[in-house]
Amino acid sequence: MRKQKIFKGDCYALLCFGNNLNKYNRTVKIKMDNIIDKEKLLLIYNPIAGQKVISQMVGDIAISLQERWDVTLRPTLRQAHAEQIAYEESNKYNVVAVAGGDGTVHEVVNGLMRLDRCPVLSILPAGTANDIARTLQIPLDLLEACEFMKQELPQAIDIGCCGERYFVNFLGVGLISTVSNEIKNETKTYLKHFTYYLKSLQHLQEDQLFRTVIRTETETIEKEAVMVYIANGMSLAGLELFTDNEINSGYLEVIVVENIGLSEIVSVLSSYLRHEPFQHDALSCHKASSLTLECSPAQIIDTDGEENGKTPVDVRLLPGALRVIGRV
Repeated sequence: MRKQKIFKGDCYALLCFGNNLNKYNRTVKIKMDNIIDKEKLLLIYNPIAGQKVISQMVGDIAISLQERWDVTLRPTLRQAHAEQIAYEESNKYNVVAVAGGDGTVHEVVNGLMRLDRCPVLSILPAGTANDIARTLQIPLDLLEACEFMKQELPQAIDIGCCGERYFVNFLGVGLISTVSNEIKNETKTYLKHFTYYLKSLQHLQEDQLFRTVIRTETETIEKEAVMVYIANGMSLAGLELFTDNEINSGYLEVIVVENIGLSEIVSVLSSYLRHEPFQHDALSCHKASSLTLECSPAQIIDTDGEENGKTPVDVRLLPGALRVIGRV
């Protein structure tokens, strides 16, 4: 990305501020006088993400970003709106930035991946876990993330694909989807990371085992399991569990969790806290660039925290499919 030449001038912002979210129902432009050859950036933001921190900081974010780009602001107004905006409007921009949680990022990625020409993506993390931002080493402070955006170069990352949908961080079935769906039914923005763990422990005694058959390009895995977790990123619920898994590695980490009790979970978490590798008879890890996942009975599929149909499903990795501002 070439360096932009920007002359000083009076800048003005036509912003919709205040606590009334109805004021966000229009497209807002940030402009600057006397600009030469400035790239265009579309900022798609979720105004209720992070206990509405985005709605409180959107002005500061816009002012920071307009030092580098000609910025257009677009708030999301409903579920799946971010995907619609990304698909319908992104082809007019050089960079698409998304401010929100992993669910909003997931929507934007699915909108972008449907385009013939996909612009560069950037992430301003404002969710509960921010796992995708953690994988890309993006600062979790929003204004620091803005500075990061202006300094870093785009990197090509792998994207997972299942059917006609895409995922950045993970695809999972079993315990992971049960916990995600229950948390989503609560006021998620007010929950902390430990909520994921508490819900997981609660469901360990409730979830039924299912039979899974996973066929990769090199092996067939057949097990009784409580969860199958397919990782493209390195973080889950704020924990950097897969630190050796790079998002441009060209393969997915496939983790099968068999019947496991509370004591075993404590042992695994203790290994994490000691920065030791996960080793347990109930866990098996595999690598694959494509696979077929079958479950009996059929299981709900969770991609990046969003429900995405039921098994069976074909999963494949698209190497270097998306350019993102981050570190890999």
